[in-house]
Amino acid sequence: MNAGLLSRRRVAKLVPMSLSETDRFARLPASPSEQEVAYPAEFHFRILTESESAAEAALAAAVASYQVTVPLAFSRGSSGGRYHAYSVSVNIRNREELLAFDVTVKQVPGVRMVL
Repeated sequence: MNAGLLSRRRVAKLVPMSLSETDRFARLPASPSEQEVAYPAEFHFRILTESESAAEAALAAAVASYQVTVPLAFSRGSSGGRYHAYSVSVNIRNREELLAFDVTVKQVPGVRMVL
């Protein structure tokens, strides 16, 4: 008859809750650390750098040792001009390589964040 939470008069209906449900958060998806990633996989990164640093050449050198599928490219600058964003896609073979990529890119002078 009436499906949903609104009655015919557009008034919200009260829906009874089950008292047998003890853990309401048990249905949440697994945390990212518990999720499985099937390797090899292509990862898309956004790298934020300070605009005064000449990080683009150093970033290109840092990612060159990985299997790059979409080359490093300037994405955009921040509205205040203090930061630059670069994007790159890399084929990663395993979790250890993913962690190594993250460490390698973060060691480039001027890199503020890797997403």
